[in-house]
Amino acid sequence: MLAKDHPTITVVNALMASMHGGCALLMVGGSLWRRELVFSLVAPENGENSSARTKVQAFDDRVSSRLESMKRHTSQVYSRVWGRRGFLGVNGRSFHAILLGRELLETLLQTIQAYRMSWYLPRMLLNRFYLFLLVLNCWSSVFIYSLLKRDEARKRFYCLVSDCIIDLVSSIGIPLIVVISYIGDYDSELKGFQLEYWYDDVWSARVLNEFQMVLVVSWSDLISRTVFSIGLIATTTNLKELLRKVPVKGSKRRVSAADNAMTFNKSKKMEVIHQIRSTVRLTREPSKLVKVGSGNYTGTGLRTRREQNLLFLAHIVFGAWGVVVLGLHIQASVQPELPQCALQVRPWAVTEPACYLAILDCYHLGISGKKAEVQAKWSEFDRSTVVTLAIRHCTALEVPDSIADFHLTTGIKLYNSTIYEWGASAAVTNTNHPALIWLYFVRVHLPDGRLPEGIMSTDFPTNLYDLEFTYTNVREVPDDLDTKWLIGTTVYFEYSELTSIPSVILRLDPYSISFTGSPITELSPEVFEVPDLVYMYLGSIPIQDLPPDVTNLSPALGYLYLTDTNVSFFWSWIDPLVEKTLGWPRAPLLMGGSKYCAELEKITRGESTTFSVPPLPGYSILMDASEENRDTVLHTANCDMENAVPVYPIDLEDRVSALQ
Repeated sequence: MLAKDHPTITVVNALMASMHGGCALLMVGGSLWRRELVFSLVAPENGENSSARTKVQAFDDRVSSRLESMKRHTSQVYSRVWGRRGFLGVNGRSFHAILLGRELLETLLQTIQAYRMSWYLPRMLLNRFYLFLLVLNCWSSVFIYSLLKRDEARKRFYCLVSDCIIDLVSSIGIPLIVVISYIGDYDSELKGFQLEYWYDDVWSARVLNEFQMVLVVSWSDLISRTVFSIGLIATTTNLKELLRKVPVKGSKRRVSAADNAMTFNKSKKMEVIHQIRSTVRLTREPSKLVKVGSGNYTGTGLRTRREQNLLFLAHIVFGAWGVVVLGLHIQASVQPELPQCALQVRPWAVTEPACYLAILDCYHLGISGKKAEVQAKWSEFDRSTVVTLAIRHCTALEVPDSIADFHLTTGIKLYNSTIYEWGASAAVTNTNHPALIWLYFVRVHLPDGRLPEGIMSTDFPTNLYDLEFTYTNVREVPDDLDTKWLIGTTVYFEYSELTSIPSVILRLDPYSISFTGSPITELSPEVFEVPDLVYMYLGSIPIQDLPPDVTNLSPALGYLYLTDTNVSFFWSWIDPLVEKTLGWPRAPLLMGGSKYCAELEKITRGESTTFSVPPLPGYSILMDASEENRDTVLHTANCDMENAVPVYPIDLEDRVSALQ
């Protein structure tokens, strides 16, 4: 959902949490106050001995204070609505109608949730567990009314327990199980997941899909979660009413869970003389609480044969509903497993296998990557379900036009492959790939060192802001690339064959660029003047120094990586960056393995007192090695070698994707 909707989601969740928290607080507070297990600070009215209470209340109205009168009025309203015999009460005349309506709505929403789980969760055990609860809930009424023909109280109790369990699992059980599985990956310092995880095909694809069962993704999703939450409150409230108090041994008077033993003294109007200490157990007095009938439905309190038949018909519908849901799950479970589906899901009522991580591994599939071969492998599954598409180890890859069918794909990765053809007819476009957000080429050989037409469409995906080329033979890019790719994108050409940073890349006004490891020997001043550039990775390139004539340093520049370079000094144009970042927790200049760091280490060890370049006019304050300026230098320049690596986690990729 959009960011503007997040406050509404927060308010709804907070309201539901406060309702559940309030019920729990009343139970804990009441139990501590009364030194016994109770569900509320104030016991609700029972409804029995009503004539006696009416006389007491009539007399009390004449003598009690206005506050007491308001308390009584509130209690009466509560009893009429939520009390045992109230409209929503467990002994109310409308109990079965309300329970039936609630179960119809909740079962519909739970079926939708089970259907969504079949699309998004590849965990068969979790899917089967939830389906088991759903089917059991559908069949529970049939079983309960067949096994407990004459015990209406237990019928209602077990129906409510079944309803409560499925509501609990639907509202918090499934999201909690999914979240717990990612706790070990969460970095509390980063307040998120490490960047490296997002480059793992399996992990990232799983997160993108499974978190749709955790986060609110639509208004209908929010409504269903709210219904489950309210249903949980309603069922637990009814269950509390089904539990009544019985007196301890030796007590002469029997009371319900809502009653207190009271004695009316005419001389002192009314005085509380004793409150019976009791325990809690299931209601076992059907003659007073729930009628006992001679059959399955005659004891339900339904007055006419028509009402009883309607209830019977509803239970038959629920039973059939369970059979249909179970049949759909079985049909989905027998879908064949495909080697190109690394994470396969089994949605209901589909004719083709579905997967949200598709890996075309030419080596393991025994193909070279020709169009016909790729088309044949892709046609074996439903391409519209794929979230992440990976292509590996293809010696002669020809991308077919059927790539246009990957409408939900958010990322495409090519690894250790040689592209023979990726034409305009098979291009990634906004029309066919509106969800595409990243495109990675890793250890890929391109024809003539040029980018394929398939990634330079004029209808370029409007969300594709992350393009990374690592260990490729790219040696040139088109001059009109800024008319096709998005402005403000992230562009990495790491370990490419580019000998200079193309001006067209700078015209893209990128957010982040990396040319780490490329054979670039000279940098133009314009590289440092890109208005919105924040991250600049220029490590392991054979430059000797930085350009002296940068006149308008990018105001957005925050981090400059010059690891493993021959840079040994800085010009004064770098000083605005130094001054701007003095209060930052991280150093803005990453220089591990550079000549500058080699000299700085000698100074910090006391082997030298100055840099090779003296702090003369035109040079940066970073060339001042005096004790007074030492803190500024050490805060600005980070000499750790751990930063001297490509941005793309190539070691992780090789471990995961290399030939085994």
